[in-house]
Amino acid sequence: MEILLARQPIVNRSGAIDAFELLYRSVEAPAIFDGELATMDVLTNTLVHLGVDRVAEGKRLFINFTGDLLQGELIDHLDPKRFVIEVLETVVIDSHMLSVLKKWKEAGFQLALDDFVTDLLRNHGPELFDLIDLIKIDIEAINPREQSAILHIVKRNYPHIRLLAERVETHEDHLRSLSMGYDWFQGYFYAKPMLMKGKAVPPQLPVLLKMLKWLESDEYYDQVVDEIEGNPYISVQVLQLINSPGIGLRNTVESVRQAISLLGFSQLKSWISLIVLREMRLASPYKWSDELLRSSLHCAKLCELFALETKTLRPESAYMIGLLSHIDALLSVDIDEIIDQLPIESTLKIVLQGKDHPFRDCLLLAISADRGEFEQFEKLTHRFGISKQRAYALLKESQDWLTKKELHLQPDEEDSIV
Repeated sequence: MEILLARQPIVNRSGAIDAFELLYRSVEAPAIFDGELATMDVLTNTLVHLGVDRVAEGKRLFINFTGDLLQGELIDHLDPKRFVIEVLETVVIDSHMLSVLKKWKEAGFQLALDDFVTDLLRNHGPELFDLIDLIKIDIEAINPREQSAILHIVKRNYPHIRLLAERVETHEDHLRSLSMGYDWFQGYFYAKPMLMKGKAVPPQLPVLLKMLKWLESDEYYDQVVDEIEGNPYISVQVLQLINSPGIGLRNTVESVRQAISLLGFSQLKSWISLIVLREMRLASPYKWSDELLRSSLHCAKLCELFALETKTLRPESAYMIGLLSHIDALLSVDIDEIIDQLPIESTLKIVLQGKDHPFRDCLLLAISADRGEFEQFEKLTHRFGISKQRAYALLKESQDWLTKKELHLQPDEEDSIV
C-alpha cells in the first residue's frame, strides 16, 4: 500500500524554514473530504510509516485538528516539542472549547488559529488569545486594510502572538506581507507542498476489529498482547510507534510485550483505534494466507522453541527475531532502510542485517525448516547439540501451533464487515 503525505514550509522574515504544515494526500482522493480522517491519516503516516525525523528534519510540524479531535485523547500521545496544534476555522470557540485549549496549552503545546477572521477579535479577549501562540491569516480572503487592522490590534494587545501570512503566491504578496509586519509566511511563492511517499502493508482488519472489542476492558490485556505478537504487520507498527520521536519515547526493547508495556494500555488503545478507523475507511481486508506473513510467524515460533531447548538464548528475543525475519519483504524496503526505525537491541539488529551472532544461527535454523531445507536444518540442530528426533519434534510442534494460529485469526462471522 502506497503512503502519501505533503508538507509545505513555513518561513520566517529572513526566508529560513522554521516549520512545516502537514497536508493530507491520498492515492485515490475520497468523494467527500473528512477532516478527522485526514488528520488521522497524516498522523499515522508521519508517526508510523514515514517517521517524524524524515518528515520534520528538525522542524516543528503543524497539524490541523477538528473540534472532535481536540476533545479526544489523540493529542495526549503526541510530543509537544514536535507538533503545533492548528485549530481549524470550523471549531466553535465556546467556554468548553476554551477549557480544552487551555488543557493542551498547559501540556506544553503551541496553539495556532487557522484562517483567522475579525469576528474572533470582536467576540473574544484574553480568555482565548492568552492561549494562542500564532494566528494564520489568509491574505487572499482578507483585504490589506483589514489585515493591517488585525495586525495592529494583535500586536498591541497580545504581543506574544506571532502572525503568519498564508497563501502568499507572488513576489508582490511577499513584499506587501513583509512590509505589513508579518512574522511567518506560507504559500506557493516560497514552495508548493512537497509530496512524500512511502510504503506500508495494511494490517488485518478482522483482527483489528476483534482487538478493538477487547480494548474496551483492561481484563483482555493478555489477549490483545497475544494478538499483536501473532501478527507481524501490527507488531511492526507498534515497534515503529514506540520508537517515534513524535510520541516522546525513545526505548530499546527485547520483545513486543515489553514494547506494549512501555506504550501503555491507554495509549495502545488510542492508536489501535486510529488504525482500525483508517483501515475501515481506506483499506480492504488482508488475507492471512499471505506466504510472507505465514513464514514470519512460523520462524518466530521456531526460534522461540529452539531458544527454550538450548537454554542459551532468550526466548522472547528469539521470537522477535523470527517475527521480523521478513520485514524487508513485507515492507518492500532494504533492511538497512528500516532497521533504525525499530527500537530493538543492537544484537537483534545485527542478526536482521545478516551479521554473525548466536541468534543468527537460530534464525537460519528456523528459515531452513520453514523452507523445507532439511539438510541445512539438521546441520544447524547438530551444532546446537539437539538430536535429530528432538529437532523434528520441535518442528512438528511449531507447525501445529501455526495451524491453530491461522485458524484462530480467520475472521468470525460477527467480525465481518457487511
